[in-house]
Amino acid sequence: MDRQWHPECFVCSHCRRPFGNNSFYLEDGMPYCEKDWNELFTTKCAGCSYSIEAGDHWVEALGNNYHSQCFKCAVCQVCLEGQSFYAKGGRPFCKRHATGGY
Repeated sequence: MDRQWHPECFVCSHCRRPFGNNSFYLEDGMPYCEKDWNELFTTKCAGCSYSIEAGDHWVEALGNNYHSQCFKCAVCQVCLEGQSFYAKGGRPFCKRHATGGY
């Protein structure tokens, strides 16, 4: 960003709010406020909908990304990270609940 800006003209590329003294993030040369950058460009956990940040332990399964602690059986909520699991209807299940042991 080799340009100079009037303070009121230096705005988030998405919400158009001025940054003032707040930090900003660049994506493809465009400035974004932290809130919009997180909503638009970070990977979200399918379990809790929060961003998966650098350094987080995470699992990629069933076409989604999960924090390790959010990858759970859809019935009993037991953590399935590192475990065998079964998929039904795009949701993960432990062995007990995949075989009808509700």
